[in-house]
Amino acid sequence: MSRKVKTKVGFAGKVEEIEVTVADNDPDPWGADAKLSVVGTRVPRVDGPLKVTGKAKYTYDVSPKGMLYGAILRSPHGAARVKSIDFSEAEKLPGVCAVVRAEYEGRPVERIVFHGHEVAGVAAETEEIAQEALELIKVEYEVKPCVTTVEAAMKEDAPRVYENRPNVQPGRARGGTDADGAIDKAPLKVEATYTTEVQTHSSLETHGCVVQLDGDGLTAWVSTQATFGCRQEFAGVSRKDQGKVRVIAEHVGGGFGSKFQIGPEGHLAVRLAQKSERPVKVMLDRKGEHLHGGNRPSSIQAFKGGVTKDGKILGIKVDTSGTGGYTGGAGAAQPGFYAVGVFEKSETNVFTNAGEARAFRAPGHPQGFFGMESFLDELAEKAGMDPLEFRKKNCRGKVHLAEFDLAAEKFNWKERRRAKSGSDAGPKKRGAGMASSVWYTAGSPGCRVDVVVSPDGTVEAHNGAQDIGTGTRTVLAVLVAEELGLKPDQIIVKLGDTNFPPGPGSGGSTTAASLGPAARTAGLKAKKELLERAARDLKAKPEDLDLKDGVVVKAGSPTSMTFRKLCEKLGTETLHVSGDREKNYAGFSNQVAGVQMAEVEVDVETGQVRCLRVVAVQDAGRVVDRLTFESQISGGVIQGVSYALFEERRLDPNLGVMVNPDFLNYKVAGSKDCPEIIAIAFDVANAINNVGMMGLGEPPTIPTAGAIANAVANAIGARVRSLPITPDKVLAALEAKKP
Repeated sequence: MSRKVKTKVGFAGKVEEIEVTVADNDPDPWGADAKLSVVGTRVPRVDGPLKVTGKAKYTYDVSPKGMLYGAILRSPHGAARVKSIDFSEAEKLPGVCAVVRAEYEGRPVERIVFHGHEVAGVAAETEEIAQEALELIKVEYEVKPCVTTVEAAMKEDAPRVYENRPNVQPGRARGGTDADGAIDKAPLKVEATYTTEVQTHSSLETHGCVVQLDGDGLTAWVSTQATFGCRQEFAGVSRKDQGKVRVIAEHVGGGFGSKFQIGPEGHLAVRLAQKSERPVKVMLDRKGEHLHGGNRPSSIQAFKGGVTKDGKILGIKVDTSGTGGYTGGAGAAQPGFYAVGVFEKSETNVFTNAGEARAFRAPGHPQGFFGMESFLDELAEKAGMDPLEFRKKNCRGKVHLAEFDLAAEKFNWKERRRAKSGSDAGPKKRGAGMASSVWYTAGSPGCRVDVVVSPDGTVEAHNGAQDIGTGTRTVLAVLVAEELGLKPDQIIVKLGDTNFPPGPGSGGSTTAASLGPAARTAGLKAKKELLERAARDLKAKPEDLDLKDGVVVKAGSPTSMTFRKLCEKLGTETLHVSGDREKNYAGFSNQVAGVQMAEVEVDVETGQVRCLRVVAVQDAGRVVDRLTFESQISGGVIQGVSYALFEERRLDPNLGVMVNPDFLNYKVAGSKDCPEIIAIAFDVANAINNVGMMGLGEPPTIPTAGAIANAVANAIGARVRSLPITPDKVLAALEAKKP
C-alpha cells in the first residue's frame, strides 16, 4: 500500500513542490523546509576516539587462541605452467602445521597468468617460520611468453593470456550510429587521444582474514566491503551451512572497491584452518597487495568531435580500449549530462599478463572523465570560448549549472584563469582548470536497521553491513538521534557482524544511502512507542508529544520527563524495533552532481607539477553530517590528485614482473603533495527516499584528474594527454610546442 505526499524539493534558489508516492510504512520524506536539529550539522565521527587511541579493532588485530600465521607462495613469472611442486622440506620445518596447494574452482592452480599468481599456502606458529617454509617449497615452472601492454596484446602474433580465448574482447557499442556524419558537418573539428595508467588500490589495511572453525560452524574476521557476500563465499568454500557462518568486520581500513570477495587469501585460510584444525590468519603483505589486491584498468581513449563557432557541440565519437590484466573490467565512462549532439562510443577490453582489475572508486569514471573533460577544454579552445562558459552552454544538468556558478565564485575563476597561458614571470607558471562529475546511486531496499532502547536510556542501532571508513556509523547515529531528540554521541552504532540485520555491500556508494532511511524509520518507530508510554503518565495524546534535546515535549513546551526517565518505564523490558528500507521514489533528481576547479603550479625547467588548490562543490542529496560529507570530498580529491600526478603500476615488458610493488617505488600522494581543499557540500532536497540522501563515496574523486590536466594545459600552453602527468611528459609537451 502507498500514499501520496506533497513535499518541497530542490536547492537554494530553486525550490518547488512535487507529489511523491510513498510506501505506507515509510515516513514522509523530509522536504526542503524541514526543521531538523542535528541532521545537516557538523558532527564529529562517533568512532573517532576509538581510532585515534588505537582501540578500534581491525582484522589484523584479531588473534584467537591457538592461531597460526598464514603465508602465500606466489609465482615469480608473468606467465608459466607449474610442472611439479614439492612440499616435503617445508612440511618438515618445525613449527609448520599445514601446507596446501592453491586451487582455482576446486582444481590445483597450474596455469600461471600473472606475476604474483598464488601457488601454495603455509600455516605456521610464527610469521617468520611461515616465510621460511615458503622458501623450502620446490616448484618447477615451464616459463611462457607473456604480454603486458594493450598495444602488444592486440598484435596478431601476441602470446595469448588464455589458450582458448583471444586477448582482444570487443565490448558493445553505445550511443548513436552516425557521429561521423554530425562531426563532418561541424565547422570546427578536434581529434585527440588520451591515456590513463593502471592504478592499484593501495588500501591502508591490506586484504586478509582470520578463519576459526567452530565445530559445524565457522567464524571469519575479514577486511571486507561485503560481510554478507563473504559469508556466502565462506559457506561455499568450507561446505558449511550459511546459517552457521559468521563474518565480522568491526573496522575496515579502506577498500575502494577491491574487497568484495574473500579472495585467494580467504580460500587458502579456510583450507589451512581445516587441515591444521586451528585458527589461521592470512593477511597480504604490501607486495601481495600490489600484485593481486586489485587495480583500476588502463585506458586509451581516441576522441573526435565537432562544434559550431558559437560553441554548440554537434557530435562526439570515442573509441576506448584498456586492460585490467587477466580479467575484464576495462572501460571509460563519459558524462551523460552534457548535450553533445550525436554521441557514439565503442569499448574494447584487452587481456594482459597482470593482476586482476576490481571495482575501484567510481569504476570507469576517473579515466573516462579525464578524457572527456580534457576534450571539452580542447573543443572550447577551438571555439575560442572560456571552458566554464562552454560547459554551461552544453550542460543539461540543473544542479550542475548551479554548482558551476558556486564553484566559480569560491575559486575566483575569472581572475585565476589566464587569458594567455604562461604569462607568469620566471620558470614557475600557474594555471586553472575545471572538470565535472556525475553519479547515480540513491541506495536500495532489502536491508534493515534495528534500534534497541534499554531501561537505562542506552540506545543502540544495529546492522550487519560494514563501515569501510566512510563514516556510516556517524550517519546512522545522526539519523536515529534526530528522531529520538538526542545527541549523536548518545547513540551506539554496531555494524560489521552478520549476526545483525542484513545490509548491503559497500559498492556504488550505496551503504549510507541504503541504511540511512532504514535507520530513520527505526528511530521514528522507537520514538512513537516511547511516547505512547509517556502519554499515559502525562495524560496527553501521543501525537501531541515529541522528544527534543533529551526531554519529552508537550504542545511545544518541555515537561519534567527526561528521556532517561521515559526509558525507565520500560521496567525490565528492552524496546526492540526494526526499520526496513523501502524502494526509492521519483523525486527531484536521480543523479549526484559535482564540479571541481584546480589551480596548479608548473616548473617549466624541471617539469614538476604541484596542485595548489582545489575547490570541490558536491551534492549527494540531503547532507546528513556536514563534517563527514566534507571529509569524503577531501578524501576523494586527494585520491584524484594521486591518480593525476603520481600512481602507476610498472611491469617489465618482457618478464611481466611488477617492478614497483611497494610504497618506495609506487608513488602515492603524501601530505606535502596535497593541495588546499575547499570542500563545499551542496544541499539538494530530492525526496528520493525518506531522508533524501544519495551516495557520496565515489563522486568526489571523479573530476580531479581532469581539472588538474586542464589547469596544467592552461599554465604552460601545451597539453599533456597522458596520466600520470609526470615531469618527463610535461617537458616533452613543452618541447613539442616549440616552433
